Amino acid sequence: MEESGPRHNALKSPLIERPDLQSTRQRTLYGALTLAFWAFWFYLWLPLFALLAWMLGLQQAFKYMVVLGGYHEVIRLLGIYSLIIVLLGGGIVFWANYNITRFSGVERRRVNPPVTPADIGRDFGQDPKSVARWQSEKRLYVKHDDEGHIAGVEIMIDGASVPI
Repeated sequence: MEESGPRHNALKSPLIERPDLQSTRQRTLYGALTLAFWAFWFYLWLPLFALLAWMLGLQQAFKYMVVLGGYHEVIRLLGIYSLIIVLLGGGIVFWANYNITRFSGVERRRVNPPVTPADIGRDFGQDPKSVARWQSEKRLYVKHDDEGHIAGVEIMIDGASVPI
């Protein structure tokens, strides 16, 4: 009894699906045939592409760009744009090298000291011990007075305030 299904097909896969078993000549021929048939496929679609180009007015673009030589101006503009890009890129490279030369080996950046609860308490007019406790909590309800200063803080646990 002969097996059928994917397992049987995997065991006896055709040579065309196993490029590692094909010779270089076979792979080249297979690639050339594939390219030829893709080209033929696109050739069959040319009338539709021509119709779409006509509907979009691309014939006029072809007329002005190719027949009347408009592509010369495009090439000239591409040259100018390329020159501008090279000049800007060169300027950035020059500036980067200047900064590397100027600042190499010199570390001017400093690490900011950590902010302590005493610093926060001093800035906001609060007790440093209270600030340290507030920092360890997940939810706080902060009340402010009319000038924007902290008037009171309540610790919230499960939506209810806990007296401090």
